[in-house]
Amino acid sequence: MSIKETPQVPTLAQWEALYADKSALVKSPEAQQFALNELAEALCARSVITAAELADLIEQSDAAYQWGVEEQLSAELSLPDVN
Repeated sequence: MSIKETPQVPTLAQWEALYADKSALVKSPEAQQFALNELAEALCARSVITAAELADLIEQSDAAYQWGVEEQLSAELSLPDVN
């Protein structure tokens, strides 16, 4: 007898938690943006959100990406010059 795993249905709370993970955004903005977009598309595909809400989430993930890149650049610029 095998136990079948029930596929996890994506939730908006999962997307919001991923969006709020600032350390992940700074560490890898591209990967975080990809994950946010994938989750948003899954939410829309399962009719958890509408197409208009999908567009909003994609726009927010783009802004999060830009913030992450800016944070990386700021951190690099604030490093002491070793030369």
